[in-house]
Amino acid sequence: MEKIPTKETLAKLITVTVLNKAGNKIDEFQMRGGTNLWVFIRKRGLPIGSACSGVGVCGACHLKVTEITPQSISIQNEFEKETLIKNQKPTDERLACLCRISGDIIIQADYW
Repeated sequence: MEKIPTKETLAKLITVTVLNKAGNKIDEFQMRGGTNLWVFIRKRGLPIGSACSGVGVCGACHLKVTEITPQSISIQNEFEKETLIKNQKPTDERLACLCRISGDIIIQADYW
């Protein structure tokens, strides 16, 4: 079950650092804690997979996520793990459409 964002989390600004395939920093932005990562990436104008419109079944929005602070991203559930496996994506990656952010993170994708 996904953790419900608290007032403290929602009031907090989170820093997201974006790396390209080579590991070079290409963007850095802030977003409100508790925000869905996929929605915010799209609003930011970065390309992100969306064949299923963000419902977690296509696996196109898979990212490598590094947590800077402990528990800075929602916990990966079984549905997300199954979607990654079904779509032949590494299970240590995350689906942006199923992630809520509560602390600073670094994200990297092979398609940036």
